[in-house]
Amino acid sequence: MAENFLNKIICGDCLNIMQSLHSESIDLVITSPPYNLKNSTGNGMKDGRGGKWSNAKLINGYSNYDDCLSHKEYVNWQRKCLSEMYRLLKDNGAIFYNHK
Repeated sequence: MAENFLNKIICGDCLNIMQSLHSESIDLVITSPPYNLKNSTGNGMKDGRGGKWSNAKLINGYSNYDDCLSHKEYVNWQRKCLSEMYRLLKDNGAIFYNHK
């Protein structure tokens, strides 16, 4: 099943995609998830000014994701994602998780 994704960019809900894959079928996960900037504290985009990113294109958000979950929802979502990543990893695999 993982071979269907080899050398391809897959657009879709990450949890749905990961849940369709077999356990221990991935060598490496590299991810930089959305930072929830519209509901962030300290230099985020919560107040519309953009903080450190005042000139960033993300000031208007993503085209298919509002980047504004409650803190509890965001943490829950990221935990689900990380749990799926861990399930997919082979015993000698690695996860590189880039986050603010």
